Amino acid sequence: MMLELNGLHAGLRFSSAHIVFGHPTCGVIHGHSYYVDVKLYGERAGDFKFVCDFKIIKKIVKEICDELDHKLILPKNHEHVYYELRDKTLYFKYENKEYSIPVEDVILLPIPSTTAEDLAIYFANEIADRLKNLGFSNINWIEVSINEGIGQGACYRKYLEVK
Repeated sequence: MMLELNGLHAGLRFSSAHIVFGHPTCGVIHGHSYYVDVKLYGERAGDFKFVCDFKIIKKIVKEICDELDHKLILPKNHEHVYYELRDKTLYFKYENKEYSIPVEDVILLPIPSTTAEDLAIYFANEIADRLKNLGFSNINWIEVSINEGIGQGACYRKYLEVK
């Protein structure tokens, strides 16, 4: 059985800035109003035979969106970006460009880039971890689409072990 959340209609959105380091046009600080679509496929379980209560999965996705909302998203695992935290300022450098930003305005994610593709992987991993921490073991896969606007996004499917 599959559950589906349409992020545009369910309010699963965040607005953030990012940089796709090295890209000819997206290699500057710019932003998007993202929305997040989620599909869960799994076995029905529990007293009500839900794959997952909609309230639970919406809360998880909304929490992740809120963590990223109105932040500059940076890739912690980019091999050519160097970071230094001094006092309450994050300094970072890519090639000949140097930046500084108050630490409360930025979020470093454990991903190699901040493309829609890598953000979809990040969301899928976070959702999987949070569902597991809540005791869910009936989900076969999670699919996340990160949309940078209507008609433009990336989708990732993460397969899970079912017990």
